[in-house]
Amino acid sequence: MIQTPLRPSGRTSQRTHAFNRWARWARILPAIILLLALVMTPWLPTPALAAPNHQNSAEVALRWSTPVVTDKSGYALRATVTNTANQPMENAHLGVSTSALYSFSSRADMQAWSEGHARIPTPDVLGTQSVPTIPAGQSIEVSVNVPADQDAIRKMTSWGPKPVRLSLSDGQSRVLGDVFTFLTRTWDGLPTAGTPALSLTMVMPLISSDWNIDDKAMTALMTQPGAESESGPGKDKDQSVTLTRQGSRRQEDQSQLLAKHGSLQALGDPVYLSAFANRPKIQGLIQPADFDITGYASQNQDRYARAGVTPESWSAQTAAKLYPDAASGTYAWQGKQEWTMESIAAARRAGYQTVIAPQGFEVGAGTSAHTGKYTIDTQAGKVTVLSAQRELSNLARGNPSSTRATGEQTQAGQTARFMAQSAFYQMEQPYAERSLLVCFDADQDTQQADRIMTELEHAPWIHLEPMDNLMRAPDFTGGSSGLLKALEADDGQDGAKHGDSSTATLDSLIASRVDIDRFASSILADSQQASQPTASATTGKTDSQALARQDADTTARQPKDPHQWLNRLTAAHDDLALKSLGGTANAAGLADQAGAISHRLLDGISITPSESLNVVSETASMPVTVSNSHPYPVHARISARTDSMEIVTSRMADVVIPARSEAQVTFKVRVATAGRANVDIGLLDSQGRPFGQMRRAQITSNLRLSDMSGLLIIVFAVLLGLLGLWRQFHRTKDPDE
Repeated sequence: MIQTPLRPSGRTSQRTHAFNRWARWARILPAIILLLALVMTPWLPTPALAAPNHQNSAEVALRWSTPVVTDKSGYALRATVTNTANQPMENAHLGVSTSALYSFSSRADMQAWSEGHARIPTPDVLGTQSVPTIPAGQSIEVSVNVPADQDAIRKMTSWGPKPVRLSLSDGQSRVLGDVFTFLTRTWDGLPTAGTPALSLTMVMPLISSDWNIDDKAMTALMTQPGAESESGPGKDKDQSVTLTRQGSRRQEDQSQLLAKHGSLQALGDPVYLSAFANRPKIQGLIQPADFDITGYASQNQDRYARAGVTPESWSAQTAAKLYPDAASGTYAWQGKQEWTMESIAAARRAGYQTVIAPQGFEVGAGTSAHTGKYTIDTQAGKVTVLSAQRELSNLARGNPSSTRATGEQTQAGQTARFMAQSAFYQMEQPYAERSLLVCFDADQDTQQADRIMTELEHAPWIHLEPMDNLMRAPDFTGGSSGLLKALEADDGQDGAKHGDSSTATLDSLIASRVDIDRFASSILADSQQASQPTASATTGKTDSQALARQDADTTARQPKDPHQWLNRLTAAHDDLALKSLGGTANAAGLADQAGAISHRLLDGISITPSESLNVVSETASMPVTVSNSHPYPVHARISARTDSMEIVTSRMADVVIPARSEAQVTFKVRVATAGRANVDIGLLDSQGRPFGQMRRAQITSNLRLSDMSGLLIIVFAVLLGLLGLWRQFHRTKDPDE
C-alpha cells in the first residue's frame, strides 16, 4: 500500500501564500510611492507657480523697473508686449505679482527663479494693467505703477530680494507670456536693524578700439615731412592715428559718467587718455593701447618684435611716461584670453605688479562671495591678482546670467538682478568683512552703468570703496593655492583656441613692417645716388617742377635726411600695430590700416602706362616713364620682358627718380621677324625683388627690307644679275649654232 505524504490543509496554504505576497509588496511599496511622486510632480496643479509656458503666443520684455524699493518709493515698471501670433491679441492684461514674505535661501534658488524653474507662489498682486488690442506682429508698451502704501509692499516685513513675476493673460485666463525678475526691499522703515554694508569697488576701464588713420594727416606725413617735423616729438601718432566719430562720442559719454559718479573708479589706457580733450580723473593706468598680454604670452614673442611691437612699447614704465598725471599705480588688464602663469609672469617682467581679471576666476565658485584678491609667486616675482566677482561683473557688463533668464534679456532686468544679487551676497555673511571687485566692460553702455551706479549709491547695504582700499584689503584666505592650480592648468590651452586670429594679424603686421624696412634699405636713394642720376634716365629739373607745383618752399624746408621721414612713418605703423593687438581691438581692421602705410610707400613709385610700339626695322627704342610721389629721391630697376623669342628687349635698366618727379629710361628693342609681342614692365628694388604694379605694353613689328640686311640682299641680287649678263656676252658659242 502506497502512503501519500502529508500536506498542509488548504486554508493554511492560502494564508502562507497571502502573507508572502504582502511581505513582498511591503518591501517594494516605498520605492513605488517615491517613483510615482517623481513622475507625477510636474502634472500636479500648482496655481500661481513659476512654471515655464511653452505655448506662449506673446513676448514680454522688461524695459524699466524700480529695482530697489523703500518704505516711501513704491514700485513701477514698463514692459513691452509683442504679439507673436498670426492674429490680433485682444482682451489681454498684464499682472505683476510677488511673494512679500519670501526670502531666497541660496544662489541656486535665485537662478532657478530667473529661469522660470523655481516653483515659488506669487500670491501678492502688485498691480494689473489692461493691454489694448495688438495687431499680429506689433508691439505696445504697458506701464504699471504701485504706490508705497499698497498692501503687497506694506506686507514686506523683511528686507532683501523678492521674486517678481510679470504674467500676460487673455480673457480666458490663459498665460500668453511671462517674465521672472526681482525687486529688492531695503531695511528702511522696517523694525529690523541694518547690518554692516558690503564693500564694492566699481571699476570702469577707459579703453577704445575705435581708431582710424586720418587721411589728411597721413597724406601730409607721406608728402610733407617738413610740416610734420614741426609738430614736435610724439605728435605724429596723435595726428595720423585718431579716434573715429563713434570713439569721440564714447569719450564724451564716459567723461559725463565719471563726472556724475565720483565713486566710479577709472583705470585708463594712457594712449586713449591722451586723446581726451579734458583729461578725466583716473585712479590708475593699464598697459598702453590695452595691449593683449595674455595673447602675447601664448605666441612666439619674437614675431611681435618683427611686427614693430616690443615689450618696451607696452611696459608699465612706458605707460607712466605717456600719462605722467596718473594719481596711482599701473595695472595689467586681462586680454582676450584667460590669465595663465606664463602671461602673469610676462606682465610682471614688463613692470606690472598687479593684474586684473575683469571676468573673474572659477576659483571658489561654490563658496560665498569673498574678496577677490590673491598674491602668487611667478618666475618674475610676486604678483597681486585682483579677480572680479563673476556674477555681478557679468550683469554689470550687460550679460544675462543665462539665456533662459527671461527677465535679464534687457538692461532693466539685468540691473534688477544685479541689485538683488548684491543684497543676497550681503545677507549670506552680513558681518564678514569682504571687498568685492566689479568691472564694467570696455565698450560699456554708459546709460546702464549710470543706472547701476545710481542705485548702488542709494543702497544702504552697499559701501562703494576706492581702488586703494581694495589694494589694502587682506587676501582671500587659502585662495592662492587654488588659483595657482587653475592658472597652471590653463597654461598653453587658450593659445590654441584664440591663436588663429592673432596669428593672422601678426602675419599681416610683419609683412607690412618688412615692406617699410625694405623701402628704406633697398628703394630709397642714398645721397650718392641722388646726386648722380643714372645716365639712362632723363629727369626733369627738380627745382622748376617744384616751382610749377607751388611747393618750392615746402621742398626747401623739409629735412635733408629722408630717414627722419621714414622714422615717422614707421612710428605710425607701429602705433597702429600696438592698437591692433589690444584686448578689445578690431584687429583685422587696424592691421589693414597699418598695411596701408606700406602699400602707399611702394605704390608711390609707379610706371606710367606706355602706348603700343610699332617697329618697322630690326632695332628700335622703347621709352618708359617712372613717377615718384614721395618727397625724397628713390632708386629702382625697371624690368621689361616680352613673351616672344623673335621680339626682345634689353631686359633691365636702372633709374633714380627725383622727389615728386618723373624719370624716363629707354629700352632697346630687337626684332627678327614681323609679328606682335606683349612686354611686361615692372619695378624691382636693389635686391631684385619686385614691388608696385606691373604694366603691360604691346610691340608690333612690320619688318621691311630697308635696313642693312635688306641692302645686302639687294646688292647680292644685283651682283648675280651682272654676273649673268657677263656670262651671256662672253660665253663661247657652239659650232652647231
